[in-house]
This record gives sequence, C-alpha cells and structure tokens, in this order.
Amino acid sequence: MNTRERGSALLLVLWVTVLLAALLAGLAAATRSHEEAALYGSELLRAKLAAEAGLAHAVAGLSAPARSQRWIPDGRAYRFDFDGAKVTTRMVDVSGLFDLNAAPAGLLQRLFVAAGADRARASQLAAALAAWRGGSPQQPGGGAASTHGPIRAVDQLAALPGMDAGLFAKLQPEVTVFSGRNFPDASYAGPLALEALRGINAGAAETLVRDRRARPASAGAGNGAAAGAVAGGALVAGYGGTVERVFTSAVLPDGTRADLDVTIRLALTAASARPYKVLDWRPGSPGAP
Repeated sequence: MNTRERGSALLLVLWVTVLLAALLAGLAAATRSHEEAALYGSELLRAKLAAEAGLAHAVAGLSAPARSQRWIPDGRAYRFDFDGAKVTTRMVDVSGLFDLNAAPAGLLQRLFVAAGADRARASQLAAALAAWRGGSPQQPGGGAASTHGPIRAVDQLAALPGMDAGLFAKLQPEVTVFSGRNFPDASYAGPLALEALRGINAGAAETLVRDRRARPASAGAGNGAAAGAVAGGALVAGYGGTVERVFTSAVLPDGTRADLDVTIRLALTAASARPYKVLDWRPGSPGAP
C-alpha cells in the first residue's frame, strides 16, 4: 500500500469514527429524552392521583357528621399535603351557579357582561342560548332539529355563536346544568356571579365574597338573593345541598400540576354503599369561581 492509499484509508477511518460518535450522541440524547418523558409521566400521574385525593377529602368533608367539621361549599379553600403534593380543594354548591337551562335570558346577559362581553354581544349570546334550549333552529353547532332542547353539558356553551375561548374560560366555572334554579343563591356564588346577580362592580363583589368566606357557616343559611330578611344583609354560607362542584389542584415540588373539576351528587344517607355519584368529570379545570 502506497502513501496515497494509506492516507485515503486513514481519512475513511476518521469519517467512520465521526459518524459513529454522532450516532452514539443521538442515541444517548434519545435515551435521555425518553427517561425524562417517563419521569414526567410518572410525576404527572402522582399529581393526578393527589388531585383525586382532594376529591375524596372533599366528599368526606362535605359529609362529616359534625357540623363544626363540615366543609363549606361556597368556594373557600381547603389545603393539605398528600404524597409530597400541595393540594387545594374548593367546593361550590351548584345552587350558587347559573343554570344554563333555567336562568332567564336577562340574567344570563348580565353574566356575559360581567365576564367581559359588551352589551350588544351579551344580548346576542343570551338570545342564542335561550333559543337553543327552547328548541329553536338557532342551535350552536348547527345540529339537526331533533337534537334541540336542554343543554346537557357546560362545554356546549363553547359552541354558542359569538362565544370565544377567552369568554368561555371565564364563564365555565360559573355555570351548571344541574341546579334547576332560575337564579343563583348568592350565599354560594363567586364574585363574577354575584356581580351579575346584584348589579354591583367587581371590587364590591370580591369584597363580599372574601368576607363571607372568612366567616363560619350558619345552619339553614342560603337563598342569599331571595326576597326576605337576608336579601340585603351580609352573605353567610350554609352547608349546601346534595349536588356540589369540586375543584381540586395538586402541585408537586418540581412544579408538576394536575387540576380536576368534578360535579358530584352526594348520597342522602351515610349508610349508602356509594357516598357520591359523578355527574361531570373535567380534568384540567381553570379553577373555582
């Protein structure tokens, strides 16, 4: 082998070495990426299980035999640690939410305005919603006439003509399809719902709700917006009904987070084999009102 041939062979060996090094580096990066993905998946699963533990704690708190230990479903926060995660749970009695099938169009219009829509757009949205649930051809999504009628899920609000993602994100924690009430009970309502219900500004609504959540519950309280002695007085939450919306979030030390939004119907008796029934299950909720 002459000098030229030896030089070509050396150059070939160098190129093969470089290629193998690149392949090994790529393999190492891919392996590391898979390991990181597996670790994230494992941590996310931990966070989801911790969020579900928040739901279990909420059921236990809402069903506590002693009133002094019973959790109050007016949006106040209950916090605890679970398997290294910081868990925050809030419950809202559905009587404090706007029922999409029962609330009158005028009240819904006020809710849309409180959520940021201008009056013209709010009026259009309220009219469209009233028409849809009444069986009019103006149904979101353009479905067949045979599907017109009551709204079955909160997510259907997102398909309303004129609705956008930002407005829906503000509205969805404030509405329900499970209360059957034509107006929310202010004793359990959040600031946005209270702003629409009482025609007050956002700051005043937030102050009323913050003060209410700082006070203990009162047996038999409720109907904070009904005619009567409590209508203009201080808001005091009671112990709620049997249908509750539970918002729970869990955050691990590395920042991994899982959120859960579940509507449940509590069993009427403690002797029931099933303490609650899930009516709606929504992972990744933006949080309680």
